[in-house]
Amino acid sequence: MATPLGHALAGVALGSLATGRHDLIGPRADLALFAALAVLPDLDFIPGLLSGDMAAWHHGASHSLGAALLCALAMALIGRRRGGAAIWWAWAGFMVWASHVLVDYLTLDTLPPHGVPLFWPFSAEYFRTDNWVFLDVKRGLSMAVFWHDIKAAVWETLILAPLAAWGAWFRLRRAAIAQMETEA
Repeated sequence: MATPLGHALAGVALGSLATGRHDLIGPRADLALFAALAVLPDLDFIPGLLSGDMAAWHHGASHSLGAALLCALAMALIGRRRGGAAIWWAWAGFMVWASHVLVDYLTLDTLPPHGVPLFWPFSAEYFRTDNWVFLDVKRGLSMAVFWHDIKAAVWETLILAPLAAWGAWFRLRRAAIAQMETEA
């Protein structure tokens, strides 16, 4: 599947798009939140790492729209507790988590299970596209694997960095303008 870099860039782009002019924490902190939240679904490899089978849990329920809805619920609760607009927190949580699912759906998948369980918990079926946009990430210590993974990360960056940069620019520019207006 895709690299953490690709997921973080997609999360910044979609999180910025989802929240528009609404800050959750603050412009810079929101960007960090979006990037971190976008890579969280891949933490499902940890139980497999501990059990000795890296693929045991990876690409499971955390890679679904159902998990994105659970993230939205958790984010709404956090937003409400922080005194913010729960709907914006929920929408950001859903979109950022779903960005991970979308990027993995659009990535060449060479290891089973192939694809993502898009509609979990309602369906255990895995979905993938034959028209992939992103390269798979290989596992191994050879130079061929190293260069393949570098190529995958560069490709993700070429596609997703402009979108993430636009989202970051929009948020930070808006914050700078607001600060200048309050100082004037």
